[in-house]
Amino acid sequence: MAWLSTEFYFYKASAPCRAVWMTIKHLKVEVDEKEVDLLKAETKRPWFLRLNPQHCVPTLSDQGYVIWESRAIMQYLCNKYCTPENQHLYPTEPEQRGTVDRLLFFDMGTLTYAIKEYFRPKQFEGLPPDAEKENLLKQSLDYLDGVLETVEGGYLTGDKLTIADLAVLASLTELDAMGYAYKCYGNVTRWSNKLREQLPYYKDCCLQGIEMTKARIKQVEEDLKIQAEKERKASSGKK
Repeated sequence: MAWLSTEFYFYKASAPCRAVWMTIKHLKVEVDEKEVDLLKAETKRPWFLRLNPQHCVPTLSDQGYVIWESRAIMQYLCNKYCTPENQHLYPTEPEQRGTVDRLLFFDMGTLTYAIKEYFRPKQFEGLPPDAEKENLLKQSLDYLDGVLETVEGGYLTGDKLTIADLAVLASLTELDAMGYAYKCYGNVTRWSNKLREQLPYYKDCCLQGIEMTKARIKQVEEDLKIQAEKERKASSGKK
């Protein structure tokens, strides 16, 4: 039988990829890291489409079993690779796991959605964020701040780190990349700063991706300025 490896396909500038990467590091799963470039549409090449017809990252191929969607990958990794020592990352007790799952869905359907909607013009067009969408982002952060206010133990679900913490932290790194300050949410700030200092893999998994997004946004903004100047000159020449 041919030996099959575990391959992690990711893009460093993707917050969901960073969430999965931190989970892999925490569980100490040995993977072949396969970085793909979304800006070059590498996920739409035939070889990747055969792997994942939805052509998205992160994607995990675990000894022939292929799974995508970041939070599903995180749950799968915990289901397969958690040990008694790190089972707290995704508890087996139904109510505890239910709380983790609820926060994962909050991260996906509320927080991440709000971040994408607010920054869409900035990210893809070089324009200011959509002011009409900021209230949704503020509501999401306010809710998160409230969760941390009521939970004892220093983490989102209590006194143990879970994949909910990793997922939400990864989403907040997108705000860092966009230069969006959230210091007014004191509980969120203290919690996220603690994780950044506490997690030994945070810098390796997150910092370069944050800088990549910053550079891409800057390039989009510069391209917009160049295009506007060309249009101005063209308009002036017709007068």
